Amino acid sequence: MAQLQVETVVDVARYTPGFQMQPAFGSFNDRPVIRGASNLIVADGKVGVFIDGVPWFGALSTLDMDSFQRVEVMRGPQSALYGRGTLSGAVNMITRSPGSDLDGRASVTSGSDGRLDYSINLSGPVDDTLGFVAGLSHSEFGGQYQNEIGYREMLGARSSDTHNLGLYFRPEGGFEASLRYYGIKSEENQAAVSLMPASENNCYLTTRPYYCGTVKAPTSFRINTDRVASPGLERETHAVMGNVSYEFAESGARLSYLAGRSKTYLKTGLDLSYDDREFMLMGASCPFVPISNRDCSATVFNDTRAQNREAVTHELRFDGPAIGSLRWSVGGYYGADKTTPLRDFLEFTEVGPEVMEAIYEIENLAAFGGLEYDLRENLTLSLEGRWQKDTVTQTGQSYRVSDLFTPQQIAQLRNPLPSQVVGNTDSRTATFETFLPRVSVTWRPSADLNLYAQYAVGNSPGGFNVVTSPVATYDEERLTNTEIGAKTSLFGFRYLNMSLFHNVIDNQVLSSTFQTATATGSYMANIGETEVNGLEIEGLRYLTSGLSVRFAYTFLDTEITEGVDNDEAILHLGVACKSLVPGGTSYFVDLSRLGCLDAASIVGRRTPLVSEHSGSIGLKYEGTTNWNDVDWFVATDLTYVGSFFGQVHNLIKVPASQRVNLNAGLSFKDFQVNVWARNLLDDDSPIGALRYVDYGAAPVQSPGGDSPRGFPVSAAERRTMGVTLSVRF
Repeated sequence: MAQLQVETVVDVARYTPGFQMQPAFGSFNDRPVIRGASNLIVADGKVGVFIDGVPWFGALSTLDMDSFQRVEVMRGPQSALYGRGTLSGAVNMITRSPGSDLDGRASVTSGSDGRLDYSINLSGPVDDTLGFVAGLSHSEFGGQYQNEIGYREMLGARSSDTHNLGLYFRPEGGFEASLRYYGIKSEENQAAVSLMPASENNCYLTTRPYYCGTVKAPTSFRINTDRVASPGLERETHAVMGNVSYEFAESGARLSYLAGRSKTYLKTGLDLSYDDREFMLMGASCPFVPISNRDCSATVFNDTRAQNREAVTHELRFDGPAIGSLRWSVGGYYGADKTTPLRDFLEFTEVGPEVMEAIYEIENLAAFGGLEYDLRENLTLSLEGRWQKDTVTQTGQSYRVSDLFTPQQIAQLRNPLPSQVVGNTDSRTATFETFLPRVSVTWRPSADLNLYAQYAVGNSPGGFNVVTSPVATYDEERLTNTEIGAKTSLFGFRYLNMSLFHNVIDNQVLSSTFQTATATGSYMANIGETEVNGLEIEGLRYLTSGLSVRFAYTFLDTEITEGVDNDEAILHLGVACKSLVPGGTSYFVDLSRLGCLDAASIVGRRTPLVSEHSGSIGLKYEGTTNWNDVDWFVATDLTYVGSFFGQVHNLIKVPASQRVNLNAGLSFKDFQVNVWARNLLDDDSPIGALRYVDYGAAPVQSPGGDSPRGFPVSAAERRTMGVTLSVRF
């Protein structure tokens, strides 16, 4: 990982077939995509993240690779083994464990654009039965794009501090136990995102203006950060993980217990206009609308909010004694995850006092088991299954205006109403119960060849949207995977892995936007069915004694085979697909109107955020000098991420990107120095484009009053260079 310059999971994705990460809005919204199962900005539960098998509820992209010995990316449904939230795959981060000797490593990195990292990690024995690991690291980056207004800060600048500590108890007699702590605190400026305004739209100009074609890299950034209550992102996560196991020596049976507890604080302060204009839903003149307690000078698009997320998990597993050629296991799991929005940054805006978001709770109960049977000495059949039940609860929050705001603040408002109660405490609960199987056959015709076939089902349970969205709930999403593959070290390869797979995603969940007279937002909806056919190849081969080549390639053919989208109907037929809300003054998309259901069809489209072709290739040369046993290496890598569509309409496209990294190092005994460059050729291809609304543009002249689309475009991280010094002791 060090020689490949793997610093975050975003880098892991670049070298892993079938794995894409879209860090388009900083670490606020990680969007991991495995094997074509799109994960749009508000979707959840498609790629699970774990540390030593314990679910991780913090941000994926902020995890510091220096704390981990290795990263496992498991592609395809992992629900039978890992449970909730692993519809298309899982990422398991494996921490370092102590050896029999004291071991340590310290490093410092300095680079361009204010790059400064340092870390120290120690591990070793305390006595014959107790070992420890401890580490801390700091990372900072000054950013590459300056905000031209606001606080004129460097967008995308970030810093983080990580601490980890572990105790490992290993007495004789088959008993083992460990207790580990992992904590991370990070701060980040708003990401380098610039709104491509409605004036750039070039299609569907008479219905709802849109942009068709490939977006260009943004060249300027004008973000109103000075009008945001607390601009930027702050996140702090503390997690404690522990396990206890006992192996019954005579039978080989094993009983194990794995638990985790975490708490995350997240604060985000964003200018959601993504440009220098102030989007005002009510208009700059603040016309009369019967809304009390509003501040006509403040827009809802200057948004700051905070939340706490607490989670606890327990897993008990028993691996039974082998019965001839049969091996078996059973287990149970309980998890609880609660997200509580906080009152810290509530404000008055043009549409009145901000409504508190609802408390969201998920309780997961599961039972699982597996059988593994050797049909022949080199032929094994595995059967796994997991029954799980998810209970999702959404509970509203309310407050009295005078309890949170001062009389002076209230007096400055239009139509002040101190006694107003904002929000409600209504509660909604839904239960999702399912069974998730996995069947695999493994054939080993020789010691260096492994052939397999697999059938597996994964799921992402349903849930609730915000109460103002047009769709109240969304249903469970299921992925059925059929796969064949081979893993070999034949033909001179250190490893050569190949797989062919076919996925069917039922009730696929993607996000859409909605707009009312006083609100805008995103919601999740089941769009129908998607099929994915894919090919993955990866390998490593030594060409000479010191020269090696590493490569990876992915082909993904994705197609939506069933589905409709409201916005698709509006693009084609406009107001003809809208009806007036009975007794009201607002309009809604009505697919029952003539021709609208056909116009809404998205059958045949590719799923968004998924490249058809992606891959990487790298060369590394290693050698040893005759002078004082100095070892050296030079490595270069090219990673390619093909173009992909931003939305299901398949109209706006993010271009392909090519990144070249270079790394050269010298090591003498326990000292090493590396000189490196990331994105050496300075590829500036944007990394994402979000479907949005340009409220600063005049609405389309129709009874529906839709505002034209705008598209926030995310800039790529440009070339960085630097040097790393490290020492082992």
